[in-house]
Amino acid sequence: MLLAILFAMASVSFASVRVGGWAFSANGQLARDFQYTGPCPVDLKFDWGVIGTEPGTVTYTFLRNDGGHSSSVQSIDLPAANRSMPIIDEWHLGANTPAFANYSGWVELDIKSPNPVSKRINFTIHCVGASVRVGGWALMANGELAKGFQYTGSCPVALKFDWGVIATAPTTATYSFVRSDGGHSTSSRSVDLPQANHSVSIFDDWHLGANTPQFANYSGWVELDIASPNTVTQKINFTIHCR
Repeated sequence: MLLAILFAMASVSFASVRVGGWAFSANGQLARDFQYTGPCPVDLKFDWGVIGTEPGTVTYTFLRNDGGHSSSVQSIDLPAANRSMPIIDEWHLGANTPAFANYSGWVELDIKSPNPVSKRINFTIHCVGASVRVGGWALMANGELAKGFQYTGSCPVALKFDWGVIATAPTTATYSFVRSDGGHSTSSRSVDLPQANHSVSIFDDWHLGANTPQFANYSGWVELDIASPNTVTQKINFTIHCR
């Protein structure tokens, strides 16, 4: 009888867990090398894959390098052996200030039961302000697209210059125009770019030309000069043939 009890005790397996893998995401995208560069604040997600030798319940806490995370115990059920289950922590962090230009931190998962396990995810964020670029440009003449940036017809003609401006994050762009004839005001204007990676048009209108030899083959240009949040220039060259 005693031998049977000892055999039964020896056959009992005690559940244990381990961290099989970990990952770091920023604004919903996997951050390679655990680094993020872009506008801030940024939504960070820390993900640990926990694997148990037996079904059971895992209790755990988180610890952050800034000391601001709650140490209240949380739990997750592992429904099957040798199957990874995610434990996730999220952190809304950073600002476009020098303090976060090159900010390194960490979040640590501390498993309490069924056995103690700790795994720290180190990360770095580089907070930068929004930037803009010109994604495309076009010229309209009397309401029609001017192919090849050329117009042939009666003058004067109503020219409309169109630049599609794209931002990496919501921002306001300030800009001015310069024309080849030097007659355009350089007073600063602004346009709101309400969302990232969405083109917003900036227009300039020019009523130009006459049925004179000067405008029989007239070439000119209008340049968009973006002053902030970063400097960008894009010139539209054009030719009109007044008949």
